[in-house]
Order: sequence, then C-alpha cells, then structure tokens
Amino acid sequence: MTRRLPILGVLAAGVVAGLLFSPVFGTSAVLWPMLAVAVVAYLVEEAILRRPQVGRWRVPLTLVGGVIALLAVIPGAARRPVSLWEAVTSGWRRTLESTWPATPSPDLVAFVPVLVLLACLVGARVLQRSRLVALLPAVVVAGLSQAYVTVTGVDAVLVGLALAGCFALVLLQWPSERAAWVRLVAALAAMAVGASTLGLALPTSTAVHLAKPSPPDSPTVLSNPLTEIAARLHSPDTVVFTAWADGPVDRWPVIALDNFDGVTWTAAPKFQRLGRELPLDSRVTVPVRRQSADVALADWSLPWLPSQTRTLSVVDDQPLLVDPASGALLAEQKQPSQYRVTWAEPAVDSDQLASSGVDADPGSTADLGEVPVGIDELARNIAGDVRPSFQLALVLENYLRTNYKLATGENLPTGHGYAQLNHFLLRSKRGTSEQFAAAYVVMARLLGLPARLVVGFKQPDTPSPDGTYVIRNRDVLAWPEVAVTGVGWVPLDPTGTATSKAGGGLAGAAEKVRKQLPSKKEIEREHQSEPTLPFPEESQKPRHGPDWFTLALVVAALLGLGLLWVIGVPLAKAVRRRRRRRHGTLGAWAEARDLLRDHGMRVTPAATARDLARDSDGAVSQAMTLLAGCLDRALWSGQDSDPDREFAWSAVRKAQRGLAEGRLSERIRTTFSVRSLIG
Repeated sequence: MTRRLPILGVLAAGVVAGLLFSPVFGTSAVLWPMLAVAVVAYLVEEAILRRPQVGRWRVPLTLVGGVIALLAVIPGAARRPVSLWEAVTSGWRRTLESTWPATPSPDLVAFVPVLVLLACLVGARVLQRSRLVALLPAVVVAGLSQAYVTVTGVDAVLVGLALAGCFALVLLQWPSERAAWVRLVAALAAMAVGASTLGLALPTSTAVHLAKPSPPDSPTVLSNPLTEIAARLHSPDTVVFTAWADGPVDRWPVIALDNFDGVTWTAAPKFQRLGRELPLDSRVTVPVRRQSADVALADWSLPWLPSQTRTLSVVDDQPLLVDPASGALLAEQKQPSQYRVTWAEPAVDSDQLASSGVDADPGSTADLGEVPVGIDELARNIAGDVRPSFQLALVLENYLRTNYKLATGENLPTGHGYAQLNHFLLRSKRGTSEQFAAAYVVMARLLGLPARLVVGFKQPDTPSPDGTYVIRNRDVLAWPEVAVTGVGWVPLDPTGTATSKAGGGLAGAAEKVRKQLPSKKEIEREHQSEPTLPFPEESQKPRHGPDWFTLALVVAALLGLGLLWVIGVPLAKAVRRRRRRRHGTLGAWAEARDLLRDHGMRVTPAATARDLARDSDGAVSQAMTLLAGCLDRALWSGQDSDPDREFAWSAVRKAQRGLAEGRLSERIRTTFSVRSLIG
C-alpha cells in the first residue's frame, strides 16, 4: 500500500484541479467523467506495479482507456465520438463563448476530463523521477481553471488544503532524512499559507476571469426592425408567430436599441452561445417568478427571435445565441420552427414600484448627438421640478399619451431621426409607435432617466379557443423601457395601446401605478419636500472594463517570480557549494555530480567518478579522472588531507570550465537549471 499512496495523491490532485471547473459546467457534469479517467489511470499504474514490463505501454493504455471511459460516462458522447476531438481542439474556446453554467454537451465539457487525464498520466510519469514536482501537471490544470472563474474566499482555502493533502500523500513515504522532512514541512506550510492568504485577502468582487468573447460566426450588423414598423402595419393580418404561455404576457421583445447618432437607432448586442440557464441580472433585487411559453414561428423574416427581457433558458434542438444584457435571441445556424422560452418575471407591487428610483446604466445614458433646441426645451417643460424617478417616467409617458395622436391609415409617417422627431413633437403631433418610442427615449435621457428603445410585438387580449395567442403584423410595436432600481427594465407605452387586460406581472403593476399617479404639481411638491441627493462623483460610478490594479498586481507577481528565479537559483547553488567545501573531497564529488546533471548528463546513484570520466570527453573526462584519484585516497586511507581537498575542488573547477565551453544559450540554461536542486 505504501507504494500506491503517491499514485493516489497524484490522481486525487488532478481530480481536485478539475473540480475547479464546476462553476462553468456544474459539479455533476465534470465529477463523474474525471473520476472515470482517474480510475483508468489508477488501474494502469496498478498493472505496472504488479508487472513492471507493462510500463512501456503506460501512455497508450491510459489514453485509450480514458477515451473509452469518457464515451461511456458522458451522456451522448457514445453517439458522437468525434465530439471528444472537437472538445479537445475547440471546446475550451466554445465554452468561453457560452453563458455559464454552460450546456454539458460532449463537445464542450469533455475538454475538462481530458485535461485531468493528461495531468494524471504526466504526473504518474514524473513521479518516477521526482516527487516534489509530481503535482505540477495538476497545478497547471488548476491554473487553467482560474482563467475561467477565479476561486476566492473559503473555497480557495479548501482547494489549497486539498492540494496540500495530495502533496502529503505523495511525500508520505519519502526517505526519512532530515532534509526530506524539512522540505515536506516547508512545502505544506507554503501551500496552506498561500491558499489562506488568497482566500481571505481577495473578496469575491475582485475575481478575475477571461472575458467572454462573442462567437466568431455571430453577426455584427443586422437589419433594423424599427424601420419595418410602417411596412408591417400595411399588411396587418399576416401571422408572424403564435405563443402559448402559462401566465400573463404583455408583449414580446425582439431587440433593444440603445445607441442613437441623431439619424438612426442601432444596437450592439454581445451575443454568446446560450448555456444551460442564464443567471438573473444582479440589479434585480425584488422576488421573481419563473414563467414559460411555447413559441411557434410562422411568417418570420427577422434574424432575431421573440423572447423576453429576463430570458433564463430556451429549450430547442438548434443552438441559439443570446445577448445577456437584453435577452435577445438569435439562431446560430438556422431558425427553429418552435421553441420553449423561460424567463423571470419580477413580482413587484404597485406601491413599491411607485416609490422606486431610477438605476443609472451606462448603456442607457449614451450620447444623443446634437439635440435640437426645441426638443430639449420641450423635455424641460414637461418635467418641471420633478426629479428623475419612476414617477417622472410616467409623467413623460402621460404627456405623450395626452397630447399626441397615433397615426392610422395609409400614409403612415416613417423615420426616427432628429428631423422626423422634431416634426413629430413640435408640428404634426401624429406618428406611429416608431416616433412615440424614439421621442420618449430622447427626452427621457435629456431628463436623466436611463431609457432604451425596444422593438417587438404586443400580445393580443383575446386568445384562440385552445389558449394560444396569434400575433400578427398589426401587433408590431416599439416602446421605451426605463431602468428602475431593484426591478430592472420596466416597459412603458406612450401610445396607450399595448397595456394588456390580463393585468398581471410587471406590466400590471405599472398600470396600477399609472392609474394612481398624482398630478404633476403634487409630484413637484412631494419632490421639493425631499432632501436633494447629490449626484455621485465620477470616482463613485461603477467601473467597467479591465481591472487595471488587479492586472498590474498579476504582472508584478509574475515579474517577481521571474526575478526570484533569476536570483534565487544561482544564489541557492552558491550557498550549496560553500557548504560542500566544508566536506572536502566528498563535497567536491557531490558538486561534480550536480554540475553534470545540470548539463543534461544522466548520473545514477551507483555511478563512480571513473564511470563519468568514460562517459565524458575532453577536459571534463580529465577532471573526473583526477577527482577519482582524490576519492580513492580519501576513501581507502580514511583521511582527507588539505592538499587532496584543494586538488579535488580544482578538478571540479576544471570540469566546470570544460562544460562551459559550449554555446552561450547552453551556459545560461544550465546556470538557471533547478534539476540538481530538486532531483
């Protein structure tokens, strides 16, 4: 059993390192495949212990057995063996392009147990040469996992202690010389202290992980559905899709537009492959309830799919792309004919919504370009002394509902640039939802309200006899959304045509607040009586983008490790040489052996100085012959005289000069080699 403990330590370290991918795929998705490959690796090592001649087949037996185990354990892998190769070559990248937790499909999750299998294989092979570095492959796997999700706090402490326990198993049966135990204690203490420091010093908010890139095949330029509203209204009876939901639905968003240059509204969605389930937006602090609906597409020409703002998951055979910020869905390959979407519906009452403030969002307060003076003055007159709040959002909505008319008939106005909005707001006061929504968002942003423009479809009030809602072109709608503190994006309707009679969910709560809204003068008096809150300073605004302090800290740590290597290795060798000089000729013999090891020569424990002289040539061979004579006199006579000591160390210096006659790169490599320090 004592010979098996180090092997168990290496295999356990690989499994512990692989478990760090649990936040990406889920624990069960990675645990069983990793245990399967670890068992295969152990069976191969057990066979080698019983029959050493099997050792020459270690690599093929471990790899083939591991692949067979993965095909048997990972669901669906046996039907698609090629997916394992896809996972090894591109699974790591596709996982980065996906939302987490990612779907545990074979072409994604299999790269984790494959890494663990390689770590077990290489670690078992290194174990035969040096126990101190046998866990290095597992540490490399753990480092790769931290590039995805950084482990902090108590989890980091537990991982550090688990790796320390694996290291103890590897070194438990090491020879009992004092130096070995000193190294063991020092290594365990360093791992425990390092894990504790990392876990307790870094809060979760400073966790660093790789940025999730968009899939390379996701489109960057798509058609603008805002420009198609008037055309759809000219053929109102065309069915675009049907929906059956298990709860009230007010409308179906398609895409959120948040960039405006004065001419057109555009979106810059950051699409990712949809994983198992999207996490809920951290800004939503109110309770939510899950709601699902079955959607079947009919005459659908848009690249996006009907969805919801807080989309959680989609059940469909085709892979889909999602923009987590807006919930927009996009088919990765071909559009599905039907799918099931699940989303989170905030459960907020009207009183809580009425007293809520607005939640500043950088994407919803972007530059509007050069705003015409008339539009700016109109927005200020509408707001009066009402400060940015959900009540101000409803005041602005009510103004458009009361003073403007929804266009119908044949000659429908089109366009949403400043020229069209200026004509709509100050002259005609007649437009489609395209002009209503665009005008609202512009004026809302001028008043400090975080708003964005959404294009989609409203759901009819009356379903079919089977409970299915049929959405037609006449239901196309553009509407504004305002970011409310603790709730997230709340849809509004300045046209007054999209409010559902079902009266449930977030739209129902907003309708109750709308009906109970005080007059503008009462709201102004209420806001004037409240203390004025200062605007947050620039330094207090949430920072987005790379954490430069953390990045600088990582770079400094890497430079420090490099500097420690450059200075520490030669210094350690110099200290060792100085200590060996006290042991005379035997110290010179030990120094000569380490010099040859650093230069790549194989020095076995049974090798003599004359053996090394025969294996060398030139000045090195002569130096080893001279050193052999000094060793013979010292060992046979039992006395180590001062002349023999000096002669032995001069032979070491001669061997060093002979070894240094090679290329400069070779001399640099041997100077900083740690082979003789750990071997």
